[in-house]
Amino acid sequence: MINQHEFHSKKELYQSVTQFCIKKLERRLQQDGQASFIIPGGTTPAPVFELLSKTELNWKNITIAPSDERWLERDHDNSNEKLIRQTLLINQASSAHFTGMKSDHDTATQAQQQCSARYQQIPLPYEIIMLGMGPDGHFASLFPKSNPVQEALDIENEKSCIAIEATGCAVAGKFTERMSMTLSAILNSRQIILLFTGEEKLAIFEKAKSNNDSNRLPICALIHQNTVPVDLFWAR
Repeated sequence: MINQHEFHSKKELYQSVTQFCIKKLERRLQQDGQASFIIPGGTTPAPVFELLSKTELNWKNITIAPSDERWLERDHDNSNEKLIRQTLLINQASSAHFTGMKSDHDTATQAQQQCSARYQQIPLPYEIIMLGMGPDGHFASLFPKSNPVQEALDIENEKSCIAIEATGCAVAGKFTERMSMTLSAILNSRQIILLFTGEEKLAIFEKAKSNNDSNRLPICALIHQNTVPVDLFWAR
């Protein structure tokens, strides 16, 4: 279920991912008249977003939503929503529909039910879910030893979104209060794209392929499932 695409340069990587997404979204728009596209935060996918924003897709019929979010104000520099608005929801893509995770609730836990209900209104199945992966094997905001990561990875979980507390998870940094899609929600998709760079992360990915231990490496739960195809796009 995993297809690996490796590139010699990041430029080639970004161009290939962009074309892959365009092809998938165009086909779904032609067949259904609408498409859903779930995307990560972080700096790695930003060049892909900028390339996509200049394409002449029927963006008004595409719904964009983040896979996870730090529980920060929407205009905070570390907000995924802010990054998405600045890098993707511009140019031709400015007419796309956007569903965000952040609300006016004080905590992610308080917002969990509302966020799940909002995500359940996004047209299913999602055409593409693009995800990154951290050097600790996390994806979305599902960090090892975060609370409650095993509930979030349970494919029987009926929640679309779940509040995550990642205190003590070094890779989470200082913004440990998160909202994340659950694995069960992520698997309501036709295609999963994993996008990351660097030898360190590739080594973690290869380790996860051969050792299915989601307690240590949450990414194991994603790459060992047999429901949705996963395409890895990677460059040094």
